[in-house]
Amino acid sequence: TGIQSVGYPEVNEFYRKVDRKEAQAVADRWIKTAGKVIEPKRETIVDSAAMYLTMDGLLVTRGADAIAVNCLSGIYAGEMVEAYPCLGFMALDDSGKVGACEADQRSTITKLLMKYLAGRPGFISDPVIDTATNRIIYAHCVAPTRVFGPEGPANPFHIRDHSEDRKGACNRSLMPLGETVTTIMFDAEKKKVIMHQGVTVENVDEDKACRTKLAVEVKGDIHKLLEQWDEWGWHRVTFYGDHRRKVIDTAALLGFGVVEEA
Repeated sequence: TGIQSVGYPEVNEFYRKVDRKEAQAVADRWIKTAGKVIEPKRETIVDSAAMYLTMDGLLVTRGADAIAVNCLSGIYAGEMVEAYPCLGFMALDDSGKVGACEADQRSTITKLLMKYLAGRPGFISDPVIDTATNRIIYAHCVAPTRVFGPEGPANPFHIRDHSEDRKGACNRSLMPLGETVTTIMFDAEKKKVIMHQGVTVENVDEDKACRTKLAVEVKGDIHKLLEQWDEWGWHRVTFYGDHRRKVIDTAALLGFGVVEEA
């Protein structure tokens, strides 16, 4: 129980012991399933598959339900093997496990909690808020492709390189439109949960910024959402479905306050 720290040396050692043929089989399955493979070469995708098997193996070894990786710091410092975990996070989320970017503990805990409450994966993102159109674009270089849970339908995805440095492999998930989504973050230090809702309207196709960009028409006051966004940190986690009542009830059980951002 609790949070366990895993150093880069342990990750690297596990990665080097992965069965390369198994990684190739996973990579070929991703390539076959993807609607498009744009920049990454097969060997790069195989590296990502090996990192997926590494993370999945660490979950089993540590008896854990979720894993979060600070990959960019490790790769750029030369401390972690250059194998991006983005496609692995996609695969973990799609299978009912939890993978989270940037070693973001608040987002990881939020994803884990909602996995138990709703049985659905979360999409961690950075915001682009457009007050002129009453839309927010949730953007990141990894997203699930089974947004209604492991037994739900899979939506299309493309395999791209990583937006920040044009290296590695990640996914662009083309998520369902016309659906209500609930975007939240549980903050254990503040003992509060923040939340807003909207309806998905567009998978934005734009080379700038992160690969997956989901546009949502916000329910409520988008100016209020913009004005206090930074008070709660940068990331939010989006879940398909109307989970407002679940979040409010869970907050009450935890003794958390509820802040409806919009």
